[in-house]
Amino acid sequence: MTEATKPQSHKAREQSGAAGFSPRGCWPSRTAPIAVLLLMLAGVANVEVFQGMCFAQEEDDERFVVILARKVITNTGKEIDKGIIVLDAGKIHNVGRGIEYPLNAKVIDARDRVVMPGLVNPHTRYGLPGYKRSGVHGNLSVADEYYPPPGVYDELLDAGYTALALMPDGSGIPGRAIVVRTVGLEEQRMLLSPAYLRVTADKRTLRGALEKAQKEIEKVEKARKEFEKKQQKLKQEQKKKAEQQKKQRKGEKKEPATKPATQPTTQPAFKPPPIDPAHQALVDLIQEKPDIFALIELRSASDFVHMSEVLEQFEIAHHFYARYSRQSDLEYVVEKMGEQEIKIVLQPRIGRVPYSAERLHLVRMISAAGCEVSLTPLDDSTREHQRILSRIAELVREGWPRAEALKSVTLYPACLLGLDARLGSIEKGKDADLIFLDADPLDPTARVREVMIAGEVVHRVEGSD
Repeated sequence: MTEATKPQSHKAREQSGAAGFSPRGCWPSRTAPIAVLLLMLAGVANVEVFQGMCFAQEEDDERFVVILARKVITNTGKEIDKGIIVLDAGKIHNVGRGIEYPLNAKVIDARDRVVMPGLVNPHTRYGLPGYKRSGVHGNLSVADEYYPPPGVYDELLDAGYTALALMPDGSGIPGRAIVVRTVGLEEQRMLLSPAYLRVTADKRTLRGALEKAQKEIEKVEKARKEFEKKQQKLKQEQKKKAEQQKKQRKGEKKEPATKPATQPTTQPAFKPPPIDPAHQALVDLIQEKPDIFALIELRSASDFVHMSEVLEQFEIAHHFYARYSRQSDLEYVVEKMGEQEIKIVLQPRIGRVPYSAERLHLVRMISAAGCEVSLTPLDDSTREHQRILSRIAELVREGWPRAEALKSVTLYPACLLGLDARLGSIEKGKDADLIFLDADPLDPTARVREVMIAGEVVHRVEGSD
């Protein structure tokens, strides 16, 4: 992949193999046969025309960046061969073929690359220390422990990860996650803080925590009613006193020497009693506050059944994360999962039916049932992050649709985290967080070569062109 900002001569283009470029980095369109003819007459052999058109722009306006790619995987239902992506101020301005872009835009020649959205890991502690924590700690956040040293995520960039949801460690309800970019300026790095509330508790613990949160809500409501009742009584007393003064003035022949007492023009504001900080996040869930949900962890079919019973009693925003071994009984609740159309985080593995050698493709089964599946590596090791695309390729070879597989590490994790307006697909208005591969992402030989964050190439894999 190369960058070009100045026009090349026909001779230089021929020598560099950049056939198809027109002056100032603009490619001729399908509707410009005369331009193609001129190029051929000038001695440019094997002219290959991309369907892009340039238009005039002010000389001092060079904020546009144009990516010319061998293929663009948009994750919107189509893959564009010889695609063009136009960026403006770190955002995607346009994508497709036959689209216009400014004459003086900076051109990134990625005609030997496949371009797709950066990968998103929705459940990890990569780069963070381990510790023991149990109980309910909804007031704690990974933001309190997030001090990444330089280069800590370089190997994840090699794998194509551009965003991570870093979760709190521990058991029970250990706190809230954050979402960060793997590289970039400090002001660009934090995407969401706090994010989801991690729940590893059993049914009894989760129900107890929600009941405690409900009591906190009732405590505030009780105090509010008492305040309103007191204010109403005060208003009635003031009204009665004002009426008595009015009658007294009517019975007197002379005006009183002093003005009668008047009702205060403003009422004191209600000050709610403090809520237990550890349960505040659960209170927000019950009250359906925006931008918060619980990510509930499962290990078995019984966990799903038990948690569903609690969630019938307390209707809170939630998604699931299923951590399972090669032998899992989650197949018994796939139908129930599908009925609820849940969002779920899974691991990219093909298991086996318990006490059997029969292979079990849980990812495909849960996805086919109508659930939105996001994938996270098998563990937090660098090796597993770097193997994610090859593991997904295995799932596709075993019958999982390609489009769902690619969305499982890009668009669906962004949706689960509430960041799909910014990440996960190549669409107008979204952040230009992109990765450049030297082959199709499901090709066993494919490697990530460059990583772009907010429209800037911020990482090149060692050994890439």
